[in-house]
Amino acid sequence: MESQPFIKYKNIYVIPSFHSRIEFAKLVKEAFYQVYPDLIAVELPINIYEEINEAVDRLPYLSLIGYADSLKPKRLNFIPIDPGDSIIEAIRISHEHETDLEFVDFSVKDYHPESMQLPDDHALSSIELTEFYNIVQNCLEEGWSQEKESLRTSIDFNEYVHNEEVGGYDNVEIDILREQYMASNLLELMPLYHRILFVCGMAHWEGIRFYLEHTSLVEEVDIDVIPHKYIKIYNIRGSDARFILKELPYHTDQWVNFRTELADTVFSSIKTPEELHTLIETFDKNLHIREILLQARNAYQEEYKEILDLHKLKTLFQYTRNLAITEDRLLPHLFHLLIAAKNVVDDNYAWKVLEIATHYPYNDDSDKYETLELTMEGGYDVEGRYIKLRRSQPSYTEDQKDIPLKERPEEHYPGEWKDQWEEGKWNTVSYPPEDRLEEDYFAFIRKKAIKNLKDQRIKIEEFQSSIKDGIAIKETIRDWGIKQKIYVKNEQQIQGKVDTLVVIFDEDDGKEENYPYKLTWWAEHDKESNLAFYSTNPGEYLIGPGISHVEVGGLLSIFPPVYLAQVFATHNDYLYKDMKNKAERLLKAAILYSREKHIVYVAKKPPRTYFNSLAGVKHRNIVYIPLDNFSQESLKTIKHIHILAGKDKRRIAHNYIFLNKA
Repeated sequence: MESQPFIKYKNIYVIPSFHSRIEFAKLVKEAFYQVYPDLIAVELPINIYEEINEAVDRLPYLSLIGYADSLKPKRLNFIPIDPGDSIIEAIRISHEHETDLEFVDFSVKDYHPESMQLPDDHALSSIELTEFYNIVQNCLEEGWSQEKESLRTSIDFNEYVHNEEVGGYDNVEIDILREQYMASNLLELMPLYHRILFVCGMAHWEGIRFYLEHTSLVEEVDIDVIPHKYIKIYNIRGSDARFILKELPYHTDQWVNFRTELADTVFSSIKTPEELHTLIETFDKNLHIREILLQARNAYQEEYKEILDLHKLKTLFQYTRNLAITEDRLLPHLFHLLIAAKNVVDDNYAWKVLEIATHYPYNDDSDKYETLELTMEGGYDVEGRYIKLRRSQPSYTEDQKDIPLKERPEEHYPGEWKDQWEEGKWNTVSYPPEDRLEEDYFAFIRKKAIKNLKDQRIKIEEFQSSIKDGIAIKETIRDWGIKQKIYVKNEQQIQGKVDTLVVIFDEDDGKEENYPYKLTWWAEHDKESNLAFYSTNPGEYLIGPGISHVEVGGLLSIFPPVYLAQVFATHNDYLYKDMKNKAERLLKAAILYSREKHIVYVAKKPPRTYFNSLAGVKHRNIVYIPLDNFSQESLKTIKHIHILAGKDKRRIAHNYIFLNKA
């Protein structure tokens, strides 16, 4: 038996849908090319027919139809013109193929549809619409269904029309009245057309079918449609797409591209329903989730020079999947993606995921339509007036959760952040909370170096008369079966301390200089170290007004702070004329200015033997620690830092710099 993307009732081919879900838009596309209907009927109010058709014609630009019965409304009922909605898809197809189109619903006052948590619509990729529909009917609350069934024969449509106290009807009663009206319109259309493709909300088809089978209950249904006093088409910017789209804007963008690529010439070449179904199913949201995470990875690696290896990617995919399963979903939504990205990688990667997942590239700059600035709760018109928005269609998914990331302010005008950087770039300072984290990490490296030195000076001796610094458990157990002797530790004292350390991430000795910026920072107080480093150019990547992110290639830290001449100043070149690169320059400066015996050198490879000889002349000892001994996550604390263009930026920096204090 071939797959059917519709439920057939006489000459009506019905697609009961979840609103704003691409899986149902795919069914509409498939059903049209299987049925080739004479008429397309949709569940939309007839008194906004012209505005909706006009808004559909301007796709892929997003629109919001706002309407009310007041000339100056403070609240609007609204219908989003969503490219991924099944009803909007049906209207688009009717325009493209010049198929007759009818709106069979009517709008009502004070209607606030409730959200319903129902099965994930991605299941339609594996099961037929009829089976999915039956499952959904079983998921509807029994009380709601029973109440609706008990009222179907008792509610009179004409009484509602002539009743001035319309507000006395609850949502269930209004749904019944709408179903009566839609059924009445369909009964008039059925004799006039051979094949009718009807797209409606999933919660309504059962009631509409009831009235189609009991025609006597809707014979007297009649109403003269009264136009709304306020109807307006609002333009919605691509950056606000996530506030009106129920799908991820990335999914919707891919659907727009999919429709364009599969032009009518492609569909006309399809010979069987199976080929058509296979072609439609090449649009797979599951693959898009993978694309979002991988594109975010590429952007993250390019910007932060941090590699996300296959192991971390595998953990990310598994974590995302498990989060979706905990909420009985087949595919993760935006909240799941961000939580996984934040916990497996970091907030910076989560921001990349957010940018890609919510990016909708289409913006209408013609100013033909007034642009509504959207938030989660409502919108602001061009005059700054706040308008509360109420959906005229129910939501079939959970309420949108807050984005689990601290909001990052945006520029008030293009180039604002750059202007403020140029204004104060000659008075650069650090960010004190970040300085404290860096100093803590430097202290950790110094302690690790001392511990390594102590471990190298531990002697294992046979127990004679004293346990000295403790029993050597491993050696004692290993030889007990043969010698039955106890071994003890003899820890030799370490002479000298560590005040100077050098960390080299990249020697930067290639033909092209990756870290051209060189700076020596002196401590502002006795809790900070003197710091010299080379990095990417500040001002190239701004995260706030006069706030720049830089990647460090190598650094020198001396604590407690002592006199440190500018390491990279040209008038000091004579001190470093025998140095091959910036990394060696930092190490020689460490030898010249250190006051303690030990100098810690952290890098991918040990320094040249020349530096050991030079350190010996100064009575210093270089303690080499491979860079791989530290986790990449922890090294970010000192590898990625921020430079502020003036001390005044410290007051606002917390709005733009989010530190991981874990």
